[in-house]
Amino acid sequence: MEKELSPQQSLEIITAMINQTKGNIEKNSFYFILWGWTLVGTSLGIYGMLKFTDIENPFLLYLITILAAIVTAIYGIRQEKNSRTITHLDIIYKWMWISLAITCFILSIFGYKINWQLNPVIITMCGAPTLTSGVITRFKPLVYGGISLWVLGIAMFLIQNETQFLVAALAIALGYLVPGYALRAKK
Repeated sequence: MEKELSPQQSLEIITAMINQTKGNIEKNSFYFILWGWTLVGTSLGIYGMLKFTDIENPFLLYLITILAAIVTAIYGIRQEKNSRTITHLDIIYKWMWISLAITCFILSIFGYKINWQLNPVIITMCGAPTLTSGVITRFKPLVYGGISLWVLGIAMFLIQNETQFLVAALAIALGYLVPGYALRAKK
């Protein structure tokens, strides 16, 4: 027979779950830093290739993200094995980011349908899980990071393709690297 919880007990359980999730997410500075540097480096590399070389397809530099995805998967599996508790919010958090990755993968396959104008779309999409991560953890740098990704994503729609890569680097630095290092410092 199940015991009915009082409103106070229910609130304490929910608060404990949120605090546990918050602690688990704070350990995820690794992901923000890994993806931040990967995408900043990729964006600046592509910009440099477009501006200063005659390389036919500088966008192949994006293949580096496959390596980052493999590192992410391995690290995530190890982290999950070592985690003492996984809450419902942890699961939602994980699948929110996996959903973004799947969407980015789909866009990379069908990008030709929109003339490969993916940068503003992807940067804008990255704002939602970043901001949501900040709301879940009540960590303002992630909230501000998500907002900066949206704002700079909008700006990218309004500028020429080549310059978009510089703005993308700035957006990722503000959206991922600044919060990632702030999370690491908090840990």
